[in-house]
Amino acid sequence: MAPRRSADVAQEPQLGGLKFNEPLSWRAGKPIATSELLRRLDTLAVELRDMEQEDTDKDSLTHVAKELAGQNLLAHKDKGVRAFTACCLVDILRICAPDAPFTATMLKVCVLGDGVALWWPC
Repeated sequence: MAPRRSADVAQEPQLGGLKFNEPLSWRAGKPIATSELLRRLDTLAVELRDMEQEDTDKDSLTHVAKELAGQNLLAHKDKGVRAFTACCLVDILRICAPDAPFTATMLKVCVLGDGVALWWPC
């Protein structure tokens, strides 16, 4: 019987991905209630805060990064929503540095967003 090759090869550690899987954006006329949005953003912020750059699958952050960079959150009427959005964006930049999961257009939107000051050279 031939020896198993998988036992001879050292396995690479598995990178952890984002577990958060709730929508943060909505369609016109169907907004998410502010209290629910705050709960979701708080959950996301706690998870992102605990993530480390070396141990994270950065591709798992792409979808939520796009949602966070949207005008629905950056220009939301509630200061808490804008504050949580900014915290989450900063954590995503920290985890993904130096390769942010944002396009130049998305980052430009972040700079123009109310209360959010992100600078990124275009």
